[in-house]
Amino acid sequence: MYKVLGKDIIENEILPHLSTAKRGFKTKSCLTEIINCILYKLKTGIQWHMLPVSSLFSDIVLSYKTVYGHFRKWSKKGEWKSS
Repeated sequence: MYKVLGKDIIENEILPHLSTAKRGFKTKSCLTEIINCILYKLKTGIQWHMLPVSSLFSDIVLSYKTVYGHFRKWSKKGEWKSS
């Protein structure tokens, strides 16, 4: 499994600045893994559909569309810049 940042750093430094689902649909995968996947994309510069999602998630493998959806939601709200 690829890791850009450790789980503790993501939980303490990045996750408090991002919105999470308070009601309705909750993601099946851990948000720290989704953030790690986004950071991997930003670090390497690869295209979204080329993300090695099977190597980036430990339990449940999500599609690149789900990862992009979270990134887009946080970017539109301006939360990704503030974190």
